Amino acid sequence: MIIKHFGGIEAVNTLDEVCEVLRKRYGDDVNEFWITYDNQENPCLAILVNKEFANVTYFPDAESIGFQSVGIPSGFNSDEFSVFCTNTPEEEIEISNSTIITFDEALQAALDFFQNPKLPNCIKWSEN
Repeated sequence: MIIKHFGGIEAVNTLDEVCEVLRKRYGDDVNEFWITYDNQENPCLAILVNKEFANVTYFPDAESIGFQSVGIPSGFNSDEFSVFCTNTPEEEIEISNSTIITFDEALQAALDFFQNPKLPNCIKWSEN
């Protein structure tokens, strides 16, 4: 499995290696991960992380616009947005709070994806 993130590209072969890479943070405790099999474009799991929160998108194939994680962490307003980073630790993007889950939930989705390239069923999803 290949994981691209703000720090570069890393190959991982075990669940422990997946956890180690996904815990890496840059800038103000952020990162963006693109997880694929052997550098193929799809299926792909994209995870944006800001501190202890995450947004996850699953792309099953090149034609699909993907599936978004569904969740609203305690204390978040579903009608508002939160800031995450994309491309670099400084480039900000607003993400709907209705698609934010905890990092631990995103990590579990990544571990499930490592074991099976299908849509992880450990979190709720909405088709884009």
